[in-house]
Amino acid sequence: MLDSISEQMMCKPSRLSTLPLEMVERICHELATQDLAALRGTCRAAHHLTNRCFAQRYAEYYTDFSAHSLNHLHALAENQLIRGYIQHLVILSPEPRLGENMDWHWTAAGHLRCPLDMPLIRRLQDDLTQKLVNCRSFILSPILSEPQSKADLHDSPTFNPDDVACILLDLIADASLPVKLFWYGKGMNYTSKVMDIARLPKSLYSNAAFRTGWKSLDNLHLEQELTPQNYTFVMDMILSATGLRKLHLGLGYTDLAVEFFSQLSASIAALDHLERISIWGSSMQAEDLVRLLCNSRTNLKKLSLRSVTSLTPQWLTYLCQHRDLFPCLTTIDLSMIHGPSGILSFTPMQNLPPEQKNMFELERCVYEDPSDTGGKTGDIVGISYSGSDIRTALKALLEVCSEPGGHQ
Repeated sequence: MLDSISEQMMCKPSRLSTLPLEMVERICHELATQDLAALRGTCRAAHHLTNRCFAQRYAEYYTDFSAHSLNHLHALAENQLIRGYIQHLVILSPEPRLGENMDWHWTAAGHLRCPLDMPLIRRLQDDLTQKLVNCRSFILSPILSEPQSKADLHDSPTFNPDDVACILLDLIADASLPVKLFWYGKGMNYTSKVMDIARLPKSLYSNAAFRTGWKSLDNLHLEQELTPQNYTFVMDMILSATGLRKLHLGLGYTDLAVEFFSQLSASIAALDHLERISIWGSSMQAEDLVRLLCNSRTNLKKLSLRSVTSLTPQWLTYLCQHRDLFPCLTTIDLSMIHGPSGILSFTPMQNLPPEQKNMFELERCVYEDPSDTGGKTGDIVGISYSGSDIRTALKALLEVCSEPGGHQ
C-alpha cells in the first residue's frame, strides 16, 4: 500500500499538498531516507511539506571519520535547513573502516600528530563551532572489528576509536566547545583495547580552554577497562565535569575498579548536583556506594545498578532509613546484584501484597548460572520502580532483601 501511495504522489505530485500534514508526516515516517529524498524531488510542494521530516533524519549523524563521511557532514553543515537538526555525532563503525582515505600520522608518544592541522579536521571544527551549533553530543561505541582485517592491525598503527576520542577532546580544548554528552564505551562484541592512554591527549585537564568547554558537560557515559595507566585520566574526566547531572560507569570486575569507586566516592562532593547515577558491569563496595549516594542526595532522581558485584544490602538499608535526605528520588532500577552470599534475588517479592508487588516491574532470570551463587531460570533477579511513592517501594525492597530467600 505504501508503494502505491508513493507512486501516486510521484505521478500526481500536486495531490500531496491536499493531504493533512499529519498524514504526510506519517507517510514520511514509513519511508526509507533514500525514498523520502526521491519523494522530495517530485515537486516543490513535496519538498516544502517534507522539510522537517527529512531534516529530522539527521538528528544523529553516523560517521566513520573517513574523508567521504567528513565531506558529507560538511555538506549538511552548509544546508541551512538540516544543520540545525543535527545534535549527535555517532561513531559505531568497525575499527578497520575508521578513518579511511585520511593521511594519519602518530607521534612517538602514541597519539595522533597534529590532527587539528589536517584540513578536513580543521573544517570539522569550524563546522561544529559556526554552523552545527546544536551538535554537542559525541557518542563513541565501536562494534566488532571485521575478522578479515584483524591480521592487518598489527602491521602498523591503525586509526582506532581512541584516535577519534583524541580528536574530539582536542576539538573541545581548542575551541572551548560546550559539549553536552560524551559517551565512550565498547559496542556490540567489541574486544579490542579501549582508552589506551598512549592514544589520548596529553596535559588535557590542565588546559583552561578544555575545562571551559568540559564544564558544560551534562551527561558522561563511560564503559572502559580500567588500567593503572588510564586510571587517573578516567578519574579526571569525571571530576573535571563540574556541571555533570548524569553519570554512567561500567568499569569491570577488578580490584582496580573497587579502588576507583572508593576514591571517586570520597571526591564526589564536587558533583553533588548529580541527578542520575548508573553503575553497570562493575565491582564496588557498599560503603562506597553509600558515600556516593550521600554526596548526591540533594538532587538525585534515579539510581540504576546492573550487574554490580561485591555489594551487600547495607546501601539499601541506608537509603531506606534516610529517605528524607533524598527529596528528588523517584526511580530505582536494580538487576543482577551480586554480594558475598551470592546473587540478590527478588523472588520473595511474589509473596508481597498485590498493592506492593504491582508497584514494580520484575525481571526474571532467563538462563541458568551453574555456579552455587548464580541465579536460576525463573528467579526474579531485577526490579524497577518509578513513581512518587519511593518510600513505600524502598521499604518493600528492604523487606524482600532481608528475607532468607533474598540471596541465592
